[in-house]
Amino acid sequence: MENIEKQNSSAQKNDATHATEKFSEIDSSTMLHLQKSSFLFFLTTSIFLVFCFILTTLMPGIDFLSYYPLEMLILMGLLTFGFLIIHLNRKLAWLEPALVIAILPLTLLKYSASIYSMCVFIIAVIELSRLGYFRRATTIKACILVSYYALSSGLIAIAHREFFLDIIMSIIFLSLFFIYFLPIIQDRWQIGKTNPIHKINLRDLNLSCREMDFLRDCLHGATFKEIAYKHHVSESTVRNTFAHIYHKFNAADRMDLLSKLAAFDIIE
Repeated sequence: MENIEKQNSSAQKNDATHATEKFSEIDSSTMLHLQKSSFLFFLTTSIFLVFCFILTTLMPGIDFLSYYPLEMLILMGLLTFGFLIIHLNRKLAWLEPALVIAILPLTLLKYSASIYSMCVFIIAVIELSRLGYFRRATTIKACILVSYYALSSGLIAIAHREFFLDIIMSIIFLSLFFIYFLPIIQDRWQIGKTNPIHKINLRDLNLSCREMDFLRDCLHGATFKEIAYKHHVSESTVRNTFAHIYHKFNAADRMDLLSKLAAFDIIE
């Protein structure tokens, strides 16, 4: 009896360790993704700054500062350096979405409805979602993020003295985007998932207590011999019990039963 309890205890520890490792793997994958994204942003902004420097040197007659103010270039340089630091240090990868949001107004300086700004905004939203930013107070945080984008766009449009109708239409379309975007980060819409997994409680399967215990062990990968040893019964008893389970699920054998149950999320 003590050996069985020790085996169950070690099995539970292994399951917990496996779950912890799986969580760490997901978290590490997210951080690696952000680290790689930082390098892409570093490369993009660096190319932009290098081109500005080369064109300024080769074409002194053109006033590039009228297109790109000196303050913007300096800020772009600082953000570029920040992306490089994040790329070199994975522990700082969680700061990458913050720099992406910080660079958002710079993409609006020339045109308040820039397609670049929308791309940057969507990238920031995806990265924040991967970091779990929207797990709590989703609506409030999403409203803050969209309001920040709308405010940046509106202020720059006013500074450019754009027609007020253009400003209003930009905000309206941004609001429409927000309406479609909110259910996605709230996990109420799942893109590309055509066959959602339905949850079924193990107690709702019309099974006896013994059948439920044996089926639970079977779902965890135990063989008939292991189930018999665990519950102190003969292997023939286990097989006879599973014959009743097969009949209830209209399954031919164990593999057929597991195949049918694989389409559901079994809750114990």
